[in-house]
Amino acid sequence: MPKCSNCGFIFRYDKCPRCGTPADVKNAPPAAPPPVQKIEENKSALSEFFEIACSITTTSDVDSVLKKVGAAAEKLTLTMASSIMLLDDDKKNLYFKVASGDKGTILTKLKVLVGEGIAGWVAANKQPLIIQDVSVDPRFTGKIDSESGFRTKSILCVPLLVNDELVGVAEVLNKIDGSPFTEKDKTILTSLSNFAAVAIVNARNISDQQNFFANVFEILTVAFEANDQRFSGHCFKVAQISTAIARELNITGNQYKDIYYAAVLHDVGFIAEPDYSILEHNSNRIHPIKGYEMIKNINLLKSAAGLIKYHHLMYDGSGFPADGLKKEAIPLGSRIISLVEAVEDMRFSVYPEEKIRQTVESQKGIKFDPVIADIYLKIIE
Repeated sequence: MPKCSNCGFIFRYDKCPRCGTPADVKNAPPAAPPPVQKIEENKSALSEFFEIACSITTTSDVDSVLKKVGAAAEKLTLTMASSIMLLDDDKKNLYFKVASGDKGTILTKLKVLVGEGIAGWVAANKQPLIIQDVSVDPRFTGKIDSESGFRTKSILCVPLLVNDELVGVAEVLNKIDGSPFTEKDKTILTSLSNFAAVAIVNARNISDQQNFFANVFEILTVAFEANDQRFSGHCFKVAQISTAIARELNITGNQYKDIYYAAVLHDVGFIAEPDYSILEHNSNRIHPIKGYEMIKNINLLKSAAGLIKYHHLMYDGSGFPADGLKKEAIPLGSRIISLVEAVEDMRFSVYPEEKIRQTVESQKGIKFDPVIADIYLKIIE
């Protein structure tokens, strides 16, 4: 800012407000650069926000996202502890979803009534709250402190809102240096809470969709098994054993879900067959292709569709469809379902369990993947 050449007053206008002398811009001292510490703080905040934003878009693990939100809240507000509490389904209580510190696991077992305490007040009023000294605020009950052993001195608590609907609350406790909470702290925690709310709602939507599709699959399965009551429950038995084998193979995530979906729906192709008999599932060479065609364009089932296509293809390449695949070239999920399907066929034909075991043992490396066969034999012991 320029300095008046007449009276020495430093000002920011085109002439000195004290004596009216025009500004000498040419000889004005340069503006002080922002402190390095301030720049680094801004960089750190941006980095934390960016990482959390990426987490929300790349993972459905809401607990992981919320832990990152809590850690970022503590770091950026320079506080000793943090927690995120969610609203119960009955909308009457808050429960601890994430809590930092040695006593965090204790807190996850506790609930807070909406309207009670600091967090309850924030939930009931949907308004942020800063309490610089909880000892003089009547809303502070001290119940959580008595359970956890943590001593709260000051608290910043904000609501988690999505379209003005309460999801929960987030709070940070006790500034490390003992200083008071600021409006900047409130802005930071509110922004982070918005991330947390989005992550929670996304996770719930995914869960609802999965539950919806799982129920639709069950309805479809009951529908195509209804052709013959003797076959009732076949697809779920195949799914139960297939997923047990998958767990033994340490298969998780989407690959595990694909095996479950494919096992439940492996005979869905019979719906497209006029006058079908599901009892012909071991000789009808069309139903795996029909099933594949029926679900291949459903995003959730694209990968499962390929497993259904080859669920009657044996390890040595025999079976159908005859696409020239054998051994490890056959999808792993198909190799699992193929063995389980063969075993269930033997049970349907009233084979004694010992004969089933002997057949699986004798066909290891021929009809059945030897690793999968060994796991199956271990499971039924």
